[in-house]
Amino acid sequence: MQVDSGKIFLIGMMGSGKSTIGYLLSKKLDLRLKDIDKIIENKTGIKIPEIFLSKGEDYFRKLEEKITLKILNSEKNIIALGGGAFINK
Repeated sequence: MQVDSGKIFLIGMMGSGKSTIGYLLSKKLDLRLKDIDKIIENKTGIKIPEIFLSKGEDYFRKLEEKITLKILNSEKNIIALGGGAFINK
């Protein structure tokens, strides 16, 4: 199977399988997976639950939005959005 243009977005609640499905799709379609939560964890060096505890949800949501907007401007990818990304304007 080949994807000619665009991006594939995976949305859902935390723990719903976005990362797992994204990984499987990336292998099947030969596209890169951009997992927003994993990018946040790699960038900060802190796991998501720890960010919520130490810095708060507002901090996390702002970081999530900033990274998501940057990824949206990238080439075609499979993008696993964070569980709360679709609640931001």
